Amino acid sequence: MHLLRYTCCLLHLLKVLALLLFLSVALHVRAQAPNTVDVTASEQIVADALQVYHDPGASLNVDQVQSRSFAANNPDAVLEPGKTVHWVRVVLRNPTNRELTRLLYAGDWSHLELYQQSETGYTLKRTGQLLPIGERDVPSYKPYVLLELLPNSTTTLYLRLQGDINLYKPQVLRVQLLLPEQVSAANSDRLFGQGIFIGIILVMTLYNLVLFASVRDRSYLYYVLALLGTGLYFMFYHGFAIELLWPNAPLWNAHSFPFIVTFNGLFRVLFTRHYLNTQRTMPLWDKALTLLALLYILPVGMGLLSYLTPLDLLQACVSLIGIIGGLVLVAMVLTSIQSLRQGYRPALYFLIANIFFVVGALLFILKENHLVPDTIVTVYAAQVGMVAQVVLFSLGLAYRLNTVTSELNAKVLEKERLEREKETERKLLIEQQKNELEVTVANRTAALRHRTQELKDTVRKLKASEHKLRRLNYFKDRFFSIISHDIRTPLATLESFLNILVNFSDKMKPDQMQKLATHTQVSVRNLQALLENLLQWSTAQTVSGHHVRFEPEVLAVEELVNRNVTLLKDTANTKQISWQVEVPTALQVRADAHMLDFVIRNLLHNAIKFSYPSGLIQVTAAEGPGNMVTIAVTDQGTGISPDVLATLFKLETPAKATKGTINEKGTGLGLLLCRDFVERHGGKIQVETELGQGSRFYFTVPLVIPEQSTGRQLQLEGEIC
Repeated sequence: MHLLRYTCCLLHLLKVLALLLFLSVALHVRAQAPNTVDVTASEQIVADALQVYHDPGASLNVDQVQSRSFAANNPDAVLEPGKTVHWVRVVLRNPTNRELTRLLYAGDWSHLELYQQSETGYTLKRTGQLLPIGERDVPSYKPYVLLELLPNSTTTLYLRLQGDINLYKPQVLRVQLLLPEQVSAANSDRLFGQGIFIGIILVMTLYNLVLFASVRDRSYLYYVLALLGTGLYFMFYHGFAIELLWPNAPLWNAHSFPFIVTFNGLFRVLFTRHYLNTQRTMPLWDKALTLLALLYILPVGMGLLSYLTPLDLLQACVSLIGIIGGLVLVAMVLTSIQSLRQGYRPALYFLIANIFFVVGALLFILKENHLVPDTIVTVYAAQVGMVAQVVLFSLGLAYRLNTVTSELNAKVLEKERLEREKETERKLLIEQQKNELEVTVANRTAALRHRTQELKDTVRKLKASEHKLRRLNYFKDRFFSIISHDIRTPLATLESFLNILVNFSDKMKPDQMQKLATHTQVSVRNLQALLENLLQWSTAQTVSGHHVRFEPEVLAVEELVNRNVTLLKDTANTKQISWQVEVPTALQVRADAHMLDFVIRNLLHNAIKFSYPSGLIQVTAAEGPGNMVTIAVTDQGTGISPDVLATLFKLETPAKATKGTINEKGTGLGLLLCRDFVERHGGKIQVETELGQGSRFYFTVPLVIPEQSTGRQLQLEGEIC
């Protein structure tokens, strides 16, 4: 009997233990499995249904974190500062028969990774405030993630939330599920509202810029820069900066506000000092404003340290900028009150305008430092105050402009009165002096006439002397240009031959030595012939110091061309340039041999200079209209650019010296001499060119008709003008 009773008690005890074990397992399963969120609502804020796991080492991936124990999220818990990674698990259910699309927003985290369950595993999507706009899952200034939920499905999401900087680390964990239409409508409202605000800022900026251009008052310039700084800050605050200005620099976007706010604050201080003239009327207030402006060095330095080093000073920078900005705003109001007490009338507009802006800006600063709630009033109070300030400041600046204009007009009137009095005195004095001068002028007129005639004679003699000197200088320049063009090439060839003989003679075979010696001898003879021609030509051309003789004779064009081709053949061989000469054997011209030699030689030298290695130079001659012969030199070289082509053959604007294809040098004056010599023959020199394709220089000289070639040779003489 007792045994049966003990057995029953033992069974009851086992039942109780089993029940307790079942309840424990059920509670454990409930803690592990998150609540399912129904996504049929149009807008949801999910906090209680979130499961959270904190990863201080930021070392786990999605596969590893699934085996960890997630805890229920406490919606009121405030996250500690630091770089801890937070994993959030949430289950979404779509009970409808259609696919639903939602935009998930978990706050402004530095980096957000969303792992959405699929048939093959997990699909990864990335976003975050420190990702460039183009790399975000939804290219928006807010870190949205697009979710596509299949009909009648349940999806498990794992969110990896990482706050690299405290500025981009929300204080609480919550998730918003929004309709795309809601986000689009909110973005349209943002664009519309902020577009109106930025438009007002731009219009007033242009208005005050026009005023500055009109009166050159620095107050308007400082106000324009302050307006630009304000507009730039609100572009940053409402996401337009990261979307439009620097979409690929999210880290700079996070650190840009200390510099933007400092820019804005400095020019507001400068505007206050200059508009109220504190430096002259209120020196103590002026020093206080200057000290406040210098305080902006601190947030700028903190911003640079945070941007360039691992230090995270942005949150502290926000607080410091708020304090300095609040002090600047209060100082602006107090300074305007003091200026108004001293009787400065425009300070009234300054004070009234700043009252609205200061109140709105202080509410905004308190909201940014989490001292007042984040409401529509605290968000937009600063912008509303800014618009009121812009309108009232415009009136104040206009009043100040009118005041300055009135003062200027009064000064102008007073100046005109003094000028009239001086003019009256001046007229009396002039009338008195006039009578005295008439007598003096009459006495000196005769002497001046005599001196004038002497000066005219002197001027005439000086002009004649100047003309002679110009002509002599012209001849000197031409002569030295001929020498610099024609003697350089054979000297260079001779130098190269001698260098080979000096440096490589011990390595050369006798036949090579003989060939090189022959080339050297030919080059020396060519140089000697060239020098003799130049000396004979210079001796024959100079008569009476400045006249140049022109002695035409019958010349065979083929012989003339071949002689100059042979003279430059060694120079062409250094660039492996080939020749093609097409000149009729019987073709004769009437020309000065020395001048024509120079023209052909100069054109051939230029063709070699601007030809590419292994190029081809063509020399042609043919009869043309008007009993003239056209001689042309064509190359396949670099061609001539339009700006250089415009200066060819012009004495007033000589072409600049241009290097050849292997850096050959020149003086740039050879073509001027060619034009001069060709025109002395009654001909004309021209060029056809295409950049990169080559050039064709051609000129004309008088033709010798065969039946006249045996007649009497006419001797023509002329002078260079």
